[in-house]
Amino acid sequence: MFFPFALMAQGESLKVGGMEFSYAVRGDSVDISLSAPTLGWIGLGFNDQNSIVRSDLLLFHVVNGKTEAIDMHVVSAGNPKKDTALGGWHSIRIKGGQETGSKTIVHFSIALRNDDWYDYQHELSNDFWLILAYSTHDEFAHHSSMRKHVKYRFENN
Repeated sequence: MFFPFALMAQGESLKVGGMEFSYAVRGDSVDISLSAPTLGWIGLGFNDQNSIVRSDLLLFHVVNGKTEAIDMHVVSAGNPKKDTALGGWHSIRIKGGQETGSKTIVHFSIALRNDDWYDYQHELSNDFWLILAYSTHDEFAHHSSMRKHVKYRFENN
């Protein structure tokens, strides 16, 4: 079931580089809504340093009404690998997505912590680097046309 971005009002939100990010902590997981002014892929990453390298990178696109995601770990500059190819697992739970006009919106959840070494292990109230990005193309291999890094934290809301 898809929950429009506006329904995330009880969580925290952020606008960066034309993107909107909103979250709500739900027990041991976090529900996230993400939107960007593109009909290509949109994504976010988590890292303990201000770098794309060694980040937990989650990319999404909506093609023919179907929302798809890949869960990756950036091994080195320009070298993201699917978690599953590295021995981890795909840990994104898609709740919905849509393209409207010139905007892509996705809603999903992830665990705050899990046993996948390639996923970022979140601690509430601890800072991390949030990476927000989007592309004008649906192909996940295509580079971003916008990428911003901001220091952020998840709070129990």
